[in-house]
Amino acid sequence: MLIPAGILASLIVGAGMFSLPHIFVRTGIIYGFIALLFFTWVSTSLNARYARIIDQNGTNNRFAGYAKKYLGDTGYIFALIFSLGGIVFALTVYIALAASFFTLVFPLFSGVIGALAFWVISTAIVFLGTKNASVTSLVVFAAMTAIIIFFGLFALARGGADNITTLTLFNYSNLFLPFGPLLFALSGRAALSSIREGYKEKEYSLQNFQKAIRLGVIIPAIIYVVFVVAVIALSPQGVTPDAVTGLTALPAWGLVAIGILGLLAILDSYVLLGMEFAGIISKDIGKSKAISYLLLAIIPIAIYFLGTSDFLILVGITGGIFLAIESIMVILMGKRAFGNSLSDGPLLLVFLLGIIYVIAGLFG
Repeated sequence: MLIPAGILASLIVGAGMFSLPHIFVRTGIIYGFIALLFFTWVSTSLNARYARIIDQNGTNNRFAGYAKKYLGDTGYIFALIFSLGGIVFALTVYIALAASFFTLVFPLFSGVIGALAFWVISTAIVFLGTKNASVTSLVVFAAMTAIIIFFGLFALARGGADNITTLTLFNYSNLFLPFGPLLFALSGRAALSSIREGYKEKEYSLQNFQKAIRLGVIIPAIIYVVFVVAVIALSPQGVTPDAVTGLTALPAWGLVAIGILGLLAILDSYVLLGMEFAGIISKDIGKSKAISYLLLAIIPIAIYFLGTSDFLILVGITGGIFLAIESIMVILMGKRAFGNSLSDGPLLLVFLLGIIYVIAGLFG
């Protein structure tokens, strides 16, 4: 159970983490943590439901294949658009962030070189396959967690907790602001098929799979609490949208460590999402593995060189539109497969309101 949980947690803890400190400051720190608790439950619930779908159908398909079975051709088309679009959007965000983190670690090199180096390394790891990448995921996740814990302790030792006591507790005008970022920061559905394939059959059961999912979501939520507190405590001039440039209380070596943390986080997530992208192309659409890997290698880096936008907007769109619609489809597939659940109605309402909020923000 621990290895699958660790792999899931390693995917979840990624680029979205760096949006949370600024979001929590804007929404009110207490409300931010309440929202984190709520979306931890949402992510756990939806992932457990999706695990049942995988258990019932096997891993010969991916998200779009399951959608076709339960939601018909229309569901299949929507699933392809939003699952592939969401993954590509996320991968592009990771490449863009890699450029920023690379310059923290290697200030003599340009961000473009960092983005290209990250793209080459992460794509090569995807080509190695699930088993090799799983070991890499666990190693980098352990290192990443150690760095976050260290900075949490460093922040407390510096007395930075005073920054937290001055924050607004609740800001009702930003009620839906955490919606997209938290969905993005806690998203792990895309890794579940690959994780299921990694089980040895004699060790697999749906119950164990779902236990691993719960643990794999709760661990990132705890890490986020430590990370948010540490960033706020170490940002005496205020928390910046990327959570990094405002860390003026950190020495130079600390910024290098933050750069390493960022690269580890997005490398791990890029690899696991890249596997899911290739799986959709080969298993749901029926193209060869060579084509799926070629598309994975070309599309994200091509989009990156077309230009990027504001980090928080990118995260909000990816979580608040692409992942929200995916989540709605998981609920609808679960209703077809297993019947109604008491949480279906409230969850659908939250997702619909959240999508409206994000879209309105884009055109407001």
